[in-house]
Amino acid sequence: MGYFMHDLVIKNASLLIANKDMVQRNAFIAVDEGKITFLGKAPDFKEKGDIEIDASGKIVMPGLINSHCHMYGVLSHGMPIENAPSSFIGFIEDFWWPFVEDRLTKELIYAASKMSCVEMIKTGTTCVADILEAPNAIPGALAVEEKATREIGIRSTLSFEASERKSIENSELGIKENLEFVKAHKSQEDLVRGMFCVHTSFTCSKEMLLKVRKLANEFGGGIHLHLEEGAYETMHSIVHRRKLPVEFYDEIGFLGPDVLVSQCVHTTPREIEILKRHDAKISHMPLSNCEVGGGIAPVTSFLNAGLNVGLGTDGYINDMFEVMRAAFLIHKGNLQDASVMPADVVFDMATRKNARSIGLERLVGELAVNKKADIIILDNAFPTPVNEKNALAQIVTFGDGSMVNSVIIDGKLVMKDRKILTVDEEDCREKCKSAAEELWRGIA
Repeated sequence: MGYFMHDLVIKNASLLIANKDMVQRNAFIAVDEGKITFLGKAPDFKEKGDIEIDASGKIVMPGLINSHCHMYGVLSHGMPIENAPSSFIGFIEDFWWPFVEDRLTKELIYAASKMSCVEMIKTGTTCVADILEAPNAIPGALAVEEKATREIGIRSTLSFEASERKSIENSELGIKENLEFVKAHKSQEDLVRGMFCVHTSFTCSKEMLLKVRKLANEFGGGIHLHLEEGAYETMHSIVHRRKLPVEFYDEIGFLGPDVLVSQCVHTTPREIEILKRHDAKISHMPLSNCEVGGGIAPVTSFLNAGLNVGLGTDGYINDMFEVMRAAFLIHKGNLQDASVMPADVVFDMATRKNARSIGLERLVGELAVNKKADIIILDNAFPTPVNEKNALAQIVTFGDGSMVNSVIIDGKLVMKDRKILTVDEEDCREKCKSAAEELWRGIA
């Protein structure tokens, strides 16, 4: 009797987590041409794969998605600064802009992007929406990020943060950087796609925002931006425009279902209503919001309003397991209510909701037939039993990126037995260290 051959098969999965509603044991997955073609109980007839993975004793689940990242941010980890800023606006004006963003070169971006991708894959992230903030590295900076992400093999949505903080001319360069990238990367089937991006309402004029809105309407891609990460933006908008930032965006016709707003720490109930009316998407950064002293976003209010809320790393800690645990815990403490942000909701934010945030819900975010084979396999290193009833709680509450054993992206095996197969991890690390040393030179 012959065999039915597949590109890749995963067999004997002791626990399969297809989405927040479907957990089962002893599962079999077949992958062909980058997509899942069979998922469920092993068929009675013999099936084999060009690549076969025995997942006995392991947990198989959809790859995690990071809906807001700055891959270059890894270069700032441990960066010596004499006087730490005490406010969000101080953080960006006195530290981040002059000492990080404005000093980035294409060489630094490349080294940082590869290392960040290594960190993400090692901890189970298979898809990332990244914002590059490097006003002195354009044109051509997004092509550098694309090269890094393709070499690693991670799925990515890339954008350049256009703003007028340096000059009108620089904002035009930033808009063009996004436009050319979006036009060249229209296919969702490709590993890399483009997105438009602007910074904030306090670094972008009405005229600039409307220009980007018009281009996104014409060429697609959607728009990514920061919103109310600190109290400064709200105050600035009230002083200069006599309205809240979201009210301003609403008034000029900027918002829509293709808009992804990240942070949203100081977003008011009135603004939540507006965002919901436009079906705008939100990316929540529980860890980095704490790092910059921005505050704790009203995420439960977003969810109660029916908004689509995902999770991001902001380039701070690239382990999405850490981000999930933070989202699970921080709001319980802040609201003094242990019932909020249950594990299944948080898991959904890191997978299906994140896919919808970046417009890829048709392809990724869960394990299902005809969806892209973006799959991670975890070693079951939990000290207590993991079963159909507690799997999501175990993963969100006690899971760890170091449990990720193997990673499949677009049907290709990118990491096996904790070893990345596409690049030399140690070489990436050493080059990132050298890049950081160059960026830090003369600062301390």
